[in-house]
Amino acid sequence: MAAAAPTTGSPKHHDPSFTMTELVDKLEGFTRQEFEDTCIRRFFFGLSNDPYGGTAGLYDMGPSMCSMKANFVDLWRRHFVIEEGMMEMDLPSVVPEEIFIASGHVAKFNDVMVRDSVTGENFRLDKLVDAWCDGKIADAKVPAAEKEAIKILQLDCDTMTKDELDAAIIKFKIKSPKGNDLTPSFPFNLMFKTMIGPEGTKTGYLRPELAQGIILNFKRLIDTNCAQKMPYAAACIGQAFRNEIAPRAALIRVREFALAEIEHFMNPEEKQHPKYPTIKDIKIWAFDQNQQEKHEKPTLRSIQELHDAGNMPNETLAYFIGRTALFLQKLGVKVFRFRQHKKKEMAHYASDCWDAELLTTYGWVECVGLADRSAYDLTCHIKATKKDLKGRCDYAEPKVVRVLERKVDKGKCGKALGKDTGAFIEHVTAMPEEEALALDAALNAGPVDLEVAGKTLKISRDLVTFAHKDEKQTGYTFVPSVVEPSFGIGRILYAALEQAYWVRRDDSGKNEKRAVFSFLPALAPQKVAVLPLMMKQPAEGRAAALTQAFMSAGLSTRSDTSGGAIGRKYARVDEVGIPYAVTVDFEEDKAVTLRERDSGRQVRVPETEVVGVVAALCNPFTPMAWEDVAAKYPAQAAAKE
Repeated sequence: MAAAAPTTGSPKHHDPSFTMTELVDKLEGFTRQEFEDTCIRRFFFGLSNDPYGGTAGLYDMGPSMCSMKANFVDLWRRHFVIEEGMMEMDLPSVVPEEIFIASGHVAKFNDVMVRDSVTGENFRLDKLVDAWCDGKIADAKVPAAEKEAIKILQLDCDTMTKDELDAAIIKFKIKSPKGNDLTPSFPFNLMFKTMIGPEGTKTGYLRPELAQGIILNFKRLIDTNCAQKMPYAAACIGQAFRNEIAPRAALIRVREFALAEIEHFMNPEEKQHPKYPTIKDIKIWAFDQNQQEKHEKPTLRSIQELHDAGNMPNETLAYFIGRTALFLQKLGVKVFRFRQHKKKEMAHYASDCWDAELLTTYGWVECVGLADRSAYDLTCHIKATKKDLKGRCDYAEPKVVRVLERKVDKGKCGKALGKDTGAFIEHVTAMPEEEALALDAALNAGPVDLEVAGKTLKISRDLVTFAHKDEKQTGYTFVPSVVEPSFGIGRILYAALEQAYWVRRDDSGKNEKRAVFSFLPALAPQKVAVLPLMMKQPAEGRAAALTQAFMSAGLSTRSDTSGGAIGRKYARVDEVGIPYAVTVDFEEDKAVTLRERDSGRQVRVPETEVVGVVAALCNPFTPMAWEDVAAKYPAQAAAKE
């Protein structure tokens, strides 16, 4: 489902006071074919390598979409990087294999894949099950009781494990789309593998996310941070790559895409956020784990309610969810919700995760992932590199702390353990105190077999001793915890396109239909169109001067110097979502006509004031309302369109 197609006026932007039923009702009347025809004709996006038949999962962005992407990035930087005082990075797309081995991506970054046993066609299993359910639910021959079971399967299939999906295939006798049996399922790693260097001896991957590059720079970033204190956040915008099994749904499931990611580093014992009070009363449509497991519906709740109920225990994660809701509203997204990942759905690195999902004709689509990655990543990289990637917290006053001292006799260890000495010392140093005391007690009774780095070592009393002592400490070190908001730029832009699209039908009896994209000025590819009423002097010269004045004021501008009727010119700029149009005519009042896209209302504004008026209307943070402009300036009769 996607955004409503009203016949007149502007579709409402996000209003959290709507009931969920009303939100869904907004999406009726949308024709995807009309929408896609408009996107292709106006080249918002198109399949890459089209003269060669195109390449599935790879798309080109046209001029309007490029402008929208630039506007998205500009707004995102202002809303997050600047307002939150973040540090921004630019990182390579090619990453050595050992990093993704340490982070768990090589072993765990998989989708479940299956093949048609006859044709060999590949399918992502959860998506195949979802499509099969759609067909059965729509089939009038399927009994009502069976449909109810299939509906439950469809609700759960995207979070099922491999074994659960395999069991569903057998239970429901699911076949391939061609009616053939399916092969046994198997995991498919989504990362693109490549070789680094001409020798071909070093393996790398195209990054499937931006996180690892930011996290590996933790120490550099904290040194760059003037106060050298935590918490702090770093951001990165760049391309990511996933070798999708079955790319589909336009820009929603592709193999190369742009991400905007934030890694917020903090002390795992201090997950409060100082600016949390500024967002705690924001209301969002929330779909928590419990609601999903009981097949209930999302509910409208405040961030504070969710935090108090234990649905969002990490205050910093809750803060970024609130900030994300505000960002999506600034962008002009109308229909979105936040869905918590179920426990078995959670990524291998996450202790909690919420997705901002936007509604499209393809259903609810994950567009922003907000994860509490805990200390998983840095712990993995510390273990793999033996480097100090820890943070430090200083006490207000020094403290006397009772600690367990571990003394290793390196000389005796060298003779007894040889090349395993280093691994043994590292193992003993990292042992939890309770485990170390248990080893100490066992050694008092005689030699002990100890598992170290996958090997069994014979350890005797003379190799290591343990004793408590009092130690003055000025602070302590810790492995930082990370909260990560990750924005899929292409997906958000696609959903914004769908939700902004509607069709204007005229009142002349001809029933002509004209496509309109109701973007907010913050996202619109151009802010204003300058349209000479006729291509004659002096209107042509005045229009050129106004175009330059708008550009000099930092407002992206389109000029239509064709000889067509003004109504046709309005229709063309509406079709690419330009919110305001200025028409230069031959009147002698030294004014121009300013038109608002969605309502079609027009006013006469002095030529010397119009640039300032449009700039105020397009301010993404404190925009002037069109009603204020209409109240100040005289109305102009609308041209027939």
